[in-house]
Amino acid sequence: MEVATRRQLVAFFVVFYLVLCAAEAGRTLLGRRPCDEVYVAKEGETLHTISAKCDAPFILDDNPQIQDDHDVGPGTVLIIRPWP
Repeated sequence: MEVATRRQLVAFFVVFYLVLCAAEAGRTLLGRRPCDEVYVAKEGETLHTISAKCDAPFILDDNPQIQDDHDVGPGTVLIIRPWP
């Protein structure tokens, strides 16, 4: 492998790593949590939209009172455990 190609490859990985670190640091430093730990569903929301919005793929596991995806309506209280 040529020296220039090796340098380009190393530079690419360094930049890629820094971008990933900056994205995570920004999320952490700003204290952004997509949703509170207790979430109240709003009109028109589904488990799928809430899961995407709150970055919480295990809503059904954390809320045994929900038997079906369609059991969510306005005012339904959900426990949200964000994905780590």
